[in-house]
Formats: sequence, structure tokens, C-alpha cells
Amino acid sequence: MLRGSCVHYVPGWDCHGLPIELKALKNKSQQNLSPLQIRDIAKQFADGAVQTQMYSFKQWGVIGDWDNPYFTYNPQYEVEQLEVFLQMYEKGYIYQDLMPVFWSPSSRTALAESELEYKADHVSTSIYVKFPITDTSSQIKNLIENSHQFHAVIWTTTPWTIPANQAVCYGEDISYVLMEDESSRDVFICEESFTEKLTNIVGKPLICIGTISGAALQGVIYRHPLTNESLPFLPGSHVTSNKGTGLVHTAPAHGHDDFHLAKSLGIQIKSALDDNCCYTEEAGPLLQGKTVGKNAGEAVIDLLGASLIHKEDFVHSYPYDWRTKKPVIIRASRQWFIDTQALKPRALECLNDVTVYPSNLKHLMEKQLDSRTYWCISRQRVWGLPIPVFYHKHTLKPLINRVIVEHIKELVGKHGSDCWWSMSNKELLPDELLKQNGLGASDDYTKGEDILDIWFDSGASWAAVLGDKQADVYMEGTDQFRGWFQSSLLTSVAVKDRAPYKSLVVHGFTMDEDGKKMSKSIGNVVDPDVVINGGKNKEKEPAYGADVLRWWAAVANLQTHSTIGKSKLDQMLGEIYELRKSLRFLLGNISTGSSPEPVDYNLLWPQDKYMLYQLYKLGTQVVKFYENYEYVKLLHAVDIFCKEEVSKFYSVIVKDRCYCGEKESLPRQASLTTQYYILDVLTRSLAPILPHITEDLYYHYPPSRRKKDVDSLFKTGWYSLPEEWNNLDIVHTFEPVMDIRDHLQDVIQSEPSIEFDVLIYTSSLLYNKLKELQKDHTSSESALCEIFQTASTTLTDEALTVIPDDVQAVNGICNVHMKDGFKHPEKYVIILKDTDCFLCERCRRFTAESADSPCHRCMDVLATGWEN
Repeated sequence: MLRGSCVHYVPGWDCHGLPIELKALKNKSQQNLSPLQIRDIAKQFADGAVQTQMYSFKQWGVIGDWDNPYFTYNPQYEVEQLEVFLQMYEKGYIYQDLMPVFWSPSSRTALAESELEYKADHVSTSIYVKFPITDTSSQIKNLIENSHQFHAVIWTTTPWTIPANQAVCYGEDISYVLMEDESSRDVFICEESFTEKLTNIVGKPLICIGTISGAALQGVIYRHPLTNESLPFLPGSHVTSNKGTGLVHTAPAHGHDDFHLAKSLGIQIKSALDDNCCYTEEAGPLLQGKTVGKNAGEAVIDLLGASLIHKEDFVHSYPYDWRTKKPVIIRASRQWFIDTQALKPRALECLNDVTVYPSNLKHLMEKQLDSRTYWCISRQRVWGLPIPVFYHKHTLKPLINRVIVEHIKELVGKHGSDCWWSMSNKELLPDELLKQNGLGASDDYTKGEDILDIWFDSGASWAAVLGDKQADVYMEGTDQFRGWFQSSLLTSVAVKDRAPYKSLVVHGFTMDEDGKKMSKSIGNVVDPDVVINGGKNKEKEPAYGADVLRWWAAVANLQTHSTIGKSKLDQMLGEIYELRKSLRFLLGNISTGSSPEPVDYNLLWPQDKYMLYQLYKLGTQVVKFYENYEYVKLLHAVDIFCKEEVSKFYSVIVKDRCYCGEKESLPRQASLTTQYYILDVLTRSLAPILPHITEDLYYHYPPSRRKKDVDSLFKTGWYSLPEEWNNLDIVHTFEPVMDIRDHLQDVIQSEPSIEFDVLIYTSSLLYNKLKELQKDHTSSESALCEIFQTASTTLTDEALTVIPDDVQAVNGICNVHMKDGFKHPEKYVIILKDTDCFLCERCRRFTAESADSPCHRCMDVLATGWEN
């Protein structure tokens, strides 16, 4: 915005979703609430959160269209979202199917993969079970003809899925071993590498009576240990050696590989779990009503009886509902899906035109997108936008078409999505509309009860907010590669055939000072409001203000993880304090100037021009850093400039010119002009990061330096960097001067340089360079003397025949830049002598001819205007 662009940031809130609905259902007394009551409570909660967060964002100095934010529950937003859904459905990207999905028992809804997090130390009860084989091949019969019973050994970490078992899968290229218990004559079959483990868990000596290839298991039949059904062995490409027993318990209703295998073979999928993850009557009277995650697993283990070989705890990575932080299961159910396989190729193409900051994260976006097999967009909740579908009561076929959805859009636009629950079927699906399209009557249909996934909600924000435009920037955390970034891309590609954004700015996550993830239960949460305003105990929780928080965020930049805490904030406060000192020095000086017109560049002193060159370099860097979102580099560059160029060098050498020179003199005005440019570039460079400090700073600019009738720095534009500042000649002139200055400081060390007269003897090449900073043979007011900070400076290129005993002579060498680009080493001699002059009581320099009177320069300044 400072650089003149028309920036339109529309703040918005994703207001639907499970976390808010769970708040509405938190009290048990509210469990019998109607859908409309739940929605009303959820909306009230969302509204309260929005107001709190909006206040915080304003306090943090976030500039946005706060009077016109978007909300995903806004009727017009919902209308646009329904249009996106309809277009994707019409194009064949949305379909309904029975598929295994991640189901959250704690949330009672299907989840998308993006809503999962994996807990590495999850503990499952794993079991080894023997399935009796009833029919086998002739090759195997020859090996086990004298056995009592032949068993397949299977292993599972989800005992509750045993009732849903419909096959055992094997690998055709895997070697399987037949192990016999000599005491019972029972034979067990398992993968070769599992035999040692099998012997241990059976607890009896076992001998190998033969080895077969997996292909020999074709046609083998076994008996289900709970239902006594006869079920097949099936070849499965997903079966691998060195994992489990090599024989995979297959429950198509509860596994993706299992499901696809059964589907390809035309096996009807059996599921005995309801939406509450309780066994239905199909599981049998002994299991009906048992709940997964509570008592279902133990009930199955008890029923297995003698079929159970062994039970043990198994620690492994397992998916959890990222909202409730509780385990999920895989469960086959009829859901609505987006065909990501059809969209992925074009979506990946569109990503080629998207710039990702930091660039090294772009592959993560591509990886997350490429690994997504499908996207389940239906949820079994009520706080959200309903999927506009009706089902025929007899055929159960879904009814979705443009005529019906356009009618729903009109109702939602007028009444909001509450109408889905508040209106009758006839209002939602008028008979007249159905008859016009030959679809029967409204009584023939029942209303769908699913809502859209909130990632579809937020993913459609481009349609509701951008219209036909493409956003320059989407910004969110790294987790949104599988969330908002991805859902926005897929929906936009499906409807608009392009990405909704030109660039992604991706940041990491905040940890406490020990590098631990923040958690309310642990109590290590750092509240931004407390950072700004302080806590109850101001010693332990001081008020840092919004700009310290913003400085921390800029330093955190786009790192994967950033820590925050008192010591880190104290450090930030110290850095800002040091910066403020430099800015205050500059502001204080320019406020004393009377001339509104800047001094022409050609009339500036060499050190003024040198500072403007350094400022040009900094200002150019700042623009690039902002364009690439490299805030930490920006602040580092500003910090180094302020410390090294302003504080240690320029502000030290110009104090005499500014404080003691004649007020309207050209040298003083030249420095004030330079300091104004420095201050203004620094102010505008820091404004996007420190808006409160810089607004205050600009407010205190001298009136002549502010734009009339403009109430904010952010309305005044960016700084200009005149090309004449990019003066390499002045740099080449300064290089030997600064070398000699550093050498001089090394020689006198802690002694004040103002107590010495210095003579520089050198050859004509270096002499001519130094003469650019001092025309007179000896001077106490030249640019060179100001840089050296000595009582006086003398230049000569004549050889010194005699060096008095009371002086110190030091030889040195420095490089002089030549016109051909090469640097020529030049020797010089520094001769230091205690000055014979006296300390001037006014300028505090040793330039007075007597102890009783100021120096000539100060006398002239004091006399100026005396006649008035």
C-alpha cells in the first residue's frame, strides 16, 4: 500500500465446523437439542469469537476491510458455495459412493485425510488368531494328510474388525511355511520369517513340515471363527513379507486395500457398525450394542475363545481426529466425494504458475496433492451448509440437478441455510417444480442429512470473495498444504480451470521457549493480548505493546517453528529500544532545521553522499526483502545500517556540525538533509512491521516534512531513491579514508582523538583522493577532519625530512581505486601530535587559541544575529 498499490484485504472467518458444534453440545443437558437449536448456539459462539478476534486483529495493527468481512455462514457466501458444488457435480467431479472413510467415533462423522494427525505412540491391543482351513489344494493336502487340524495364522491390531472379516489375503510370490505341533498334530501356516515368533506365542515346539509358494494357496477355504461362514483365500498385491504373519485378515468395510480388492472381485461389502460405532444386529446378539473404542474389542476377544493364540500391546503410529485428539477408525459408509484423481493432473499443472514462499516448500504442496486419493466432503453434523440432495424413498437414488439447486440457492439467499431444517419438504422441493421436470412429487423424496466438509466451505472462499479475480496472495500455515491451500486449488481448478491464487505465503508454528508445542492442558500458552497489555503480575508478564509482538513475528519470518516467551520478548524489546534511539536522534536533529527545502546533492559533504549511497543500497534491499517476504533479513539489514553506519559512524561525526555550527550554514543544512532522508527511508522501511511506532514518528516530523491534510504515514507513499545517490565514486573515495581512520583509531586506542593534531603524508595519488575531502593544507573544520574526529588535520605529499621527537609516526598502506577498476596499494605515514590548542567551552573541541575564549568558529556563530 505504501508503494502505491491498491490493496484489498478482506478479512474472513470460517464459522462452521465440528469444534464450534461440539461447544454447543458440551453440556450433557443439551444432548437432546434440535438441529436448529444446535445451529443457533453454534452461531452465537461463532459470533462471539469473531468479535473477540476482530478486536485483537485491529489492536495488532492489521489493516483490512473490517466493516465488510466475510463469514462462511453468510447467506450470500453459502449461495456461492452451492454454485461451486453444483458446477463440480455437473462436471462429474462430485459423486456418491460406498467407501471406507476415516470415521471419528468421538465426533460421530466422516473425516478427510487433512483432518487427521498421527500419534506415534498409540497403543493397540494386537491379537494372533487361528482361522481353521476347511478346504485346500492337493499340494498342501499331501503335506498335512496326517494332521488333526490346519490353521491360518492372522494378526490384527483392530480386534473389533474380526466380525467383518470376509477373506484372508496372501502374496503370490511369498514363501509360506507349514509348522506342525507334534503333540496335537495341529498345523499352522504363516510367512517364513514369522516362524520364530509363532513358536514363541504358541508356547510349544513346532517343526517345519513343508514350504509352499503363495500361489499354492489359490482356492483355499477357511471357516470364520465367529460366524462359521466358509470364506476364501484371495491373492492381494498389498500383502508383503516381513510384516505380520504374511496372511492378512481382510475386512473390506474397514480397510482401503481390503475394500478395493473386494470391489474388484464383486464381493458384497458387509458392515455391522452404525454411525455411533456400535455393532448392529448383523454382528449377532452377543456383540450388538458393543462400541468400538470402549468394549467392542474385548468382547470379540472373549468370543474368539480357543481361536485366540496370543494377545499383546502394540505401539505404533495411528490416526487421530485432530480436533478431539481421539483415535479414528476406517468404516465403510455412503458418502459424497470429490474425484481428486480426475482433478490432480490439471491442478498440478496450475501449481506451476504459483509462487510459493519459502520456495523450498513448494514440493510439499505438490506431494500432499499427489498423495490424495479422494476427498470425502460429506459430514454427519448439522452446523454447516447442507448438501442440497434429496433421496428417492424407494430407490434411494439421489436427486440433484440445476433446477432443484437453483431453488435451494434462492431460499438460502433469503433465509440462510437454516431453511434446510426449518422448512418442510414441500417448501424445499415444491411439487410444481418436480412435476415440471417429470420427477414425481415431494412426498416421494426424503431430505439429505449431510453437511459439506468445512474444507469445502473455506475452499470456496475464492468464489464468494474474489469473484472473477485471482488473489495475489493466500497466507496460512504449513498444515494448509493439505487443507485450505489444497481445497481452494481443487475447487477453483474444477470450476475456473486455474488456481485461485498467484502466490502462497507459508509460515510455521509457534512453540514455547523450550521448543515445546503450546497446549492449554500443559499451561504453556503465550496469549498475544497479555504480550501487548501485560498480565496481572506486570513483573512476570510486562506489557510489551503491539509492535514488539509484530517485531517478533517478523523475526520469526516463515520458519517451520518459532519460539516465544519472556526472554525472547525482552530481547525484541531491547532491539526496538536500540532502534528507537537512532530514530530519535535523527528526528531530534531534523526538527531543529528551519529550511523546508533540501540541500542539493552536489552541495552535500562527501560523508553525506557516502551515507546516501549506503541508504540507497539499504532501500533497494528492503524492497526486495518485502517482495520475497524475507522480513528477518530486512530487519537484520536495517539493524546493521543503524548500528554501523548511523550510530557508530555518522551520528558521531556530525554532532559538531549539527550542534555547534551556524544554524543556517550550508554544512549544517547538508547534514540535516541527509539525516531527513535517512530517517524517512528507515521510517517507511519499518512501517509495515512497526506501524504504531512509525505512525507516531511521522506525526512528529516537522510540519514542513509532512504532507498536508494527510492523516497517516500509510497514505503518503513510498520513499524515492534518486539514482545520483548510487554514487560509486564516493565509495571509492571513502575506502582509503576509512582505512586510514580505522588505522588511526587502532593507534590511539582509548585516548580521545580530539586531543591530537594529525598529519598525513602520502604520494600524490592518495593525496589527491584525500584532497577531495580537505582543500586546505591544514583544517579543523574540513570533511576529512570531521571523519577523523581530530583537533586538526594536515595533508602533504612532500617528503618529511625531519620528524620531531615529540610526535608519533606510524606507517600504513591502503588501496586506492583506479579508473580501470583495479585497486592500487598506496603507502602513507600518520604523524600524531598532542594539539597545542585549548578546549573550547562551547564546542568541546581543542580548537581555541586560549583557555579563556571560545574558538574562532564558535565566536562567529555566537556573533551571528547579534545585531538583532
